Amino acid sequence: MSVRGLVLLFAIGTLLIAGCGNGGDSSAVTAPGEGITRQIGGRWTGQLHQQGLKPFEIAVDIGSDGNGEVAYTGIDCGGHWTLDGVQPTVPPRYRFTEMITAGAGGNCKGTGTVTLAPIQGHAPNRPAYNRVNYSFTGGGVTSRGLLHRTDPAHLTPIFKEAGVSPPG
Repeated sequence: MSVRGLVLLFAIGTLLIAGCGNGGDSSAVTAPGEGITRQIGGRWTGQLHQQGLKPFEIAVDIGSDGNGEVAYTGIDCGGHWTLDGVQPTVPPRYRFTEMITAGAGGNCKGTGTVTLAPIQGHAPNRPAYNRVNYSFTGGGVTSRGLLHRTDPAHLTPIFKEAGVSPPG
């Protein structure tokens, strides 16, 4: 068996073991781990929808540890994501705590929960997920959208418009 096959088998086994003993509760969350989070690591942009606002842009850079830097044009703010865990579903769902800390908008402070739900469909030797459904809840606000993988040329303008320094 190839190394890649062994790694895949280990990852599947880990997901199955993590799901055992919880009575089938799909809301269970495993601790962050590099093997699973590497699938969503990288740069993402997309358009979000939130009641009372025109559609706006998001840019996020998720590191190999699963934590990220984020910026939003609709509220002209940005901050940090901290990975809370991964739901052992297929595909897994990634849950983050968002802390808004800076930006050109008027009130750039607050926290909430971001969930990324990958959309299956990938080719060998490429990142498994190229699109994820995004959901934010917190402070009486809900926003949703679709994120796509991107490059720094598309990420940086969103950070700048939001008044936040792009990730280094």
